Amino acid sequence: MDTRQVIDALNKAVALEHAACIQYKQHALLARGLWRKVYSEFFMSESRAAQEHAAKFGQKIVALGGMPTVEVGATIRQSLDLEEMLRQDLGLERAAMQAYLEAHKLAADDVALTNMLEDHIEGEQRDIEELELCLDMVATGAVAPEVNLRVV
Repeated sequence: MDTRQVIDALNKAVALEHAACIQYKQHALLARGLWRKVYSEFFMSESRAAQEHAAKFGQKIVALGGMPTVEVGATIRQSLDLEEMLRQDLGLERAAMQAYLEAHKLAADDVALTNMLEDHIEGEQRDIEELELCLDMVATGAVAPEVNLRVV
């Protein structure tokens, strides 16, 4: 295992987690409409999870002899449209997944790190699937951004 390459790959993932932390937090603040409470809490929870992921892999980088990045690994996207927010977050999650898969490939000789990455990759996949399900609910109209009441 080339430790320098693994550290670089993990730092890429950490930088993406920093971006996700900020973007999810911004989306939590910007969520509006009927589903604001639900999605605001969801986005804030995802922001905290991204921060925890950055810390977890930052600790591993230090253990490998490196320095965790403080950089943000992607442009922070904003929107007032729920569907667009979900698409922006899905894009970030997919980029993070690719970074973790690359780190996994490089860490093949380190059983503990490989297992750590595999567990994390499984969680990232669940996050991606959850966002896809949320997007599907919005696309099919199961979640409407607004409610118009009519007097009958």
